Amino acid sequence: MKFFHIADLHLGRMLYHIPLIEEDQPFWVEQFLLAVDEHQPDAVVIAGDIYDRKVPSVEAMKLFDHLITELAKRDKYVFVIPGNHDSSARLSHVRGLLAMHRIYIAGELERDLQRVTVHGEETDVTFYLMPYLFPRLAADERVLGRDDLSTYDEAARALLAVQEIDESSCSVLVAHQNVLANGVPPEHSESETIIGGLGEIECSAFDAFDYVALGHIHNAQRIGRETARYAGCPIYYDFSELNRDKALTLVNIHGKGRIEVERIEIPLKHMLRRESGTLKELLEAGSRMEDKEKYYIQCVLCDKYLPPRALEQLREVYGSSLVNVKRSIDEGRDGRAADSPGAELAALNIREQFSRFYQEQMNEMLDGDQEGIVQKILEQQSRGSGEFILDVKSIPREDSRELLDFLLQAT
Repeated sequence: MKFFHIADLHLGRMLYHIPLIEEDQPFWVEQFLLAVDEHQPDAVVIAGDIYDRKVPSVEAMKLFDHLITELAKRDKYVFVIPGNHDSSARLSHVRGLLAMHRIYIAGELERDLQRVTVHGEETDVTFYLMPYLFPRLAADERVLGRDDLSTYDEAARALLAVQEIDESSCSVLVAHQNVLANGVPPEHSESETIIGGLGEIECSAFDAFDYVALGHIHNAQRIGRETARYAGCPIYYDFSELNRDKALTLVNIHGKGRIEVERIEIPLKHMLRRESGTLKELLEAGSRMEDKEKYYIQCVLCDKYLPPRALEQLREVYGSSLVNVKRSIDEGRDGRAADSPGAELAALNIREQFSRFYQEQMNEMLDGDQEGIVQKILEQQSRGSGEFILDVKSIPREDSRELLDFLLQAT
């Protein structure tokens, strides 16, 4: 039997100021359904983070409803687990009714994992659905009732130890975790909300399963063995994923030890593109570009000093395709780091230092309005010894609050 392994749909996500739910995510869903029609899998596995928020938007819920409804019309098994971005209770609403149509959605973590056996032409495969797991939840009286589980690895091993797994038959675990291979972490992207080594589980905890269908990490990759894999996110969520493969993972299980994994190309509404150079070079490149509408574009400014009206000029040339502008301050045109970044930083004036700090934290440049707020504060500070002077020209309270919000979001 064969199935598509997908994950991290993050329906409702934004790419900077672009709501992907308007064009890119619906386009991907339709292309995915075409791939289902072409390759005729027996099942579709969705390994968590269906939504980008625990309380999803109406548009995101409608799109997911459309996806599973169309899969049900095609008489496909569908296996879904909640990820750390999902609300288990909301996602698994009316799951009993959905199961009557071969749509199996795991709810909150329980002692006995939900399992479903699919009878294929060559072999039967049992799917085990493990919702996003963390130690405190696994230790709860309603699950394992233990007080000695302090790590994610301990919790996962303890939970799987109480499952009745027939290792003589084929089995698939669907999980949404941060999995390591002999201490080596997976390759992350900057679009993941994961900090350091949070939630690490060694891949050996899943040795009893023939295939491990993972979600949580946005770069598609094997982890430890060919048959333990992250599907990766289906479309681009960040420019750190610029050169990443966004193909579909198709798994074909012929029997014990006979598993084939294939990557299937799928069209996307927009690809990512990065242009680097001085403002003059970027404007010239943009004026020559004939297919801007196919891309979301990031411009990297390499000017030593920030040119006036740089953002406005780039927007005029690149139009709505321009989604992010940043400066390359510490790198020369050949890509090498400057000899003394600290000395370069010291040479910057206060406004440039703040602009750089904001760019590094928020991954975008200050726009004209934001620069205006910063300039007002700097002008006011320069009139005294670090104290605000309350006069008719002083910065309005709402502008101070806006700047404070910028700083809080960046820290």
